[in-house]
Amino acid sequence: MALASPGIAQTSSQSAPPLRGLGQESPPIIMPEATAYSLFTENANSSYQVWYRISGGDALFRQRLRVYQEQASPRPQNQLPPDAALSHELTSNTPTGWFVLPTIQGVATYYFDGDHRIDGQGPWDSGRGVMVKQARFSNGDLYELGFEDQISLDDYNDLEIQVAVVRSP
Repeated sequence: MALASPGIAQTSSQSAPPLRGLGQESPPIIMPEATAYSLFTENANSSYQVWYRISGGDALFRQRLRVYQEQASPRPQNQLPPDAALSHELTSNTPTGWFVLPTIQGVATYYFDGDHRIDGQGPWDSGRGVMVKQARFSNGDLYELGFEDQISLDDYNDLEIQVAVVRSP
């Protein structure tokens, strides 16, 4: 199931983001207290386009990805924007094609929130940690995010997504 809030369009693409010239890959960073992950752009004179997809997952519980887009600086850790900034919601960890958000110029923050619930009727619970790997390219960055849904585990593979931030020429 996918929801889109009014005014924030996204398109689906089977092609990969147009990243070029792999530079440096960073080792994974684990954030055991994180419930979501935010990426932000900070150059007021540049344009950016964000691509994202669910790449998979191995979870005992039902998973949900919520993507927020806000034309503002980042909020404090684990604080999401209001639902008016919700761009997309997917309630599965089944791999998808790429979704592409509209190009934005200047400062913007994108939030990727991984939630879970034990049964189909219960409330959604926030993730119990995030692992992030980053690869820098000549025209942007690719992030691989893995969300954990149990405190006792640390495999960070319950909901796995990829996010590309591509700078326009």
